[in-house]
Amino acid sequence: MITDKKLNVLSIALGVLLTGYVAQDLHFNPRWYGDNGPGVGKMPREVVAGYMGIAYGQGDPAQAAKLYYTPKTADLTPDAVYRKAGAPLNSTVRQVVAEGLNVAVHHCVEAGNGQGAHELVDMFRTGNGRIVWRKTIAQPLDAGSCAGSALGKKVDLGLEKAP
Repeated sequence: MITDKKLNVLSIALGVLLTGYVAQDLHFNPRWYGDNGPGVGKMPREVVAGYMGIAYGQGDPAQAAKLYYTPKTADLTPDAVYRKAGAPLNSTVRQVVAEGLNVAVHHCVEAGNGQGAHELVDMFRTGNGRIVWRKTIAQPLDAGSCAGSALGKKVDLGLEKAP
């Protein structure tokens, strides 16, 4: 029969073991252990900047994905025409918004790889130095270049004509 004293000692021993296990697990984070990726230990904004530097700046989106994506990354626009391998693309960043693990980059990509210029919003969700989700919204530019885009020009949204 277990006495109250034995039960107290057993409870304390189990508590110490559980606390030690949790402390060890937090110290040696298994999600990062052994991961030598270029974004590990960096802020989400730095992870995205590294990815974009390779994908757009070097013109190698496949290598960027290999370095920064996880095996389970959800890329909702992988076959976009301006993301094909080729010459580096001149990307003019208009704005970067980072909130927690999410990063949105509004940028203009000059014509290249047989495509015209596009205004883009690349949205990323990061985790543990990797990109775990990505979506791109693109709009082709009629002007043919980023310098000739409507950014900075007055755009009539029709709000003055409300009844």
